[in-house]
Amino acid sequence: MATRDRTIKLADDAYELLRVEAARRGVEPDELAERLLREDLTQARWDELDGALAELAELRERLPEIDGLSLAREARAELDTR
Repeated sequence: MATRDRTIKLADDAYELLRVEAARRGVEPDELAERLLREDLTQARWDELDGALAELAELRERLPEIDGLSLAREARAELDTR
């Protein structure tokens, strides 16, 4: 995968935390920053998706029961009377 240099501004204390954790894991701070960003942003997408699916499930529970066959028969009968 090709990479391009980007500049991200961090407060000194935030960079120090990143540097210390990167050293603990045996990686460069840039690599750790990328891993953490990808992990966090990917998780956020799943959280949003899970939330949306939960809302849809709640909506579905509030909808009335529908008999599709009866609806089709009624629609057909209405068309036939026209």
